[in-house]
Amino acid sequence: METLTLQPADDGVLRVRLRESDWAAVLGVSGATLPEWATPLVPPGGALVASEAVPDDALRDAVGLAGAVEVEVSAVAGTRGVLALLRTDGVVGSAVVRGIEALPQGSTTATRPRPGVEVSAFPVGRLLDEVLRLVPPAPETDVPDAVVPVELTVALGRAIREGRTEMVEAITADLGLEQPPAVVESLARTLDGQLSVTVRSAGTARTSVGSWLRCDAGWVELTPARGEMLRHRVRTREQIGQTLLSDLTGRMDRALAAAREAS
Repeated sequence: METLTLQPADDGVLRVRLRESDWAAVLGVSGATLPEWATPLVPPGGALVASEAVPDDALRDAVGLAGAVEVEVSAVAGTRGVLALLRTDGVVGSAVVRGIEALPQGSTTATRPRPGVEVSAFPVGRLLDEVLRLVPPAPETDVPDAVVPVELTVALGRAIREGRTEMVEAITADLGLEQPPAVVESLARTLDGQLSVTVRSAGTARTSVGSWLRCDAGWVELTPARGEMLRHRVRTREQIGQTLLSDLTGRMDRALAAAREAS
């Protein structure tokens, strides 16, 4: 009988990629509670039968890890992307990752899960690195920030995409500019990806959600500014990591303190 086991990867990380039938076998004994996207895929026109393979203790524990902090990642670049759930108990961490295909449907994009699930286990100090490895690459540019009224952001982006030159010129003039802000124009013309990171933890009901859009200018973060304005800011992968590190560190401290008080 085959034994399913994690294999050494980089810097103390263990990984394994599982077929759907093996993944079903792992879930059958792990008792894990996972998002719907992690449900084993049923093949077209048939039923999924779990394999007879047996996960070893390390793999079973990684999938069933109860996390003091958990991070959900959704990332798409072009036609490919990933969905992931990472957890840590403050000592070790684990990750479950499934690939997806992005399928444009008119003005929206649908996704379809791809067969195969990757499971990883790692020391807690690798948590941020494991999140960032899921972030698709993007150009790193010095395109300046732009602060634009919310309603004009939408109208300007649409006018640029549709090639409505007179409308673009009129909105740009309303902004007191000679040309549309470069970051807004890049988003309108070359948007091809998105990144969303959601962080939850024990000891607080607050959920942190970060989102970025990928275009030729790089990863762009949209954040509210004063007076119904929207700030468009280009972020590098390192800067995204710094934002996440601050949140993760604070959450880890609070979650572990809450665990000590409860024990």
